[in-house]
Amino acid sequence: MKFKMTPLERKWVWYDVGNSAFTLLVSTLIPIFFSLMDGGETESATAALGYATSIATAVVAILGPILGSLSDLRGMRKVIFMGSVLVGALGCVALGFMQHWLWFLVLLVIAKSAYQLSLVVYDSMLCDITQRERMDEVSSRGYAWGYIGSCIPFVLSVFVYVLYAMPDLFGAEHILSLEASMIIVFLLTAVWWVACTLPLWKSYPQVNFVDPGSH
Repeated sequence: MKFKMTPLERKWVWYDVGNSAFTLLVSTLIPIFFSLMDGGETESATAALGYATSIATAVVAILGPILGSLSDLRGMRKVIFMGSVLVGALGCVALGFMQHWLWFLVLLVIAKSAYQLSLVVYDSMLCDITQRERMDEVSSRGYAWGYIGSCIPFVLSVFVYVLYAMPDLFGAEHILSLEASMIIVFLLTAVWWVACTLPLWKSYPQVNFVDPGSH
């Protein structure tokens, strides 16, 4: 029997399509942009990015259980989820305007931490948008469509980078500067991320919750 997702399940899957664009950006183009921006000021661009990723992981390890518990309160799951998404997306946009490697790393830690915190809440939303027996299938589709959908902004971002790095392919000496290409790539990723989030944000109902206690 063919599995058919409900409208709310599809909207949940769409968030995976949106946030996966940021994941792909972090693992592919950000190391390239950072190495170009670094200009030899740090001993190793790869090591510096590794430190930033580790710090973001530590931040999530501390804040994840706290925000995860708070999201179980009535009406809080959507608030914390959208707050994390907006902080992550705004951080992503701001990354495109950074010209110094240190501030770039600071913003990367903020954006990546917010992204990972949004996933903590996003995963817990699954129990509100579908039934237990459908969770595995819906989750699998989110995972699959996330990777497929993220290719759209990624291909566009790679094209923008090529315009900067290899203008001779288009018969020109110069098309885009490094700064302009970074602004376009990060803005494109953030817009895609938020746009794919809006359907879930508008329709999500928090079915499972607890009322605030004395502590």
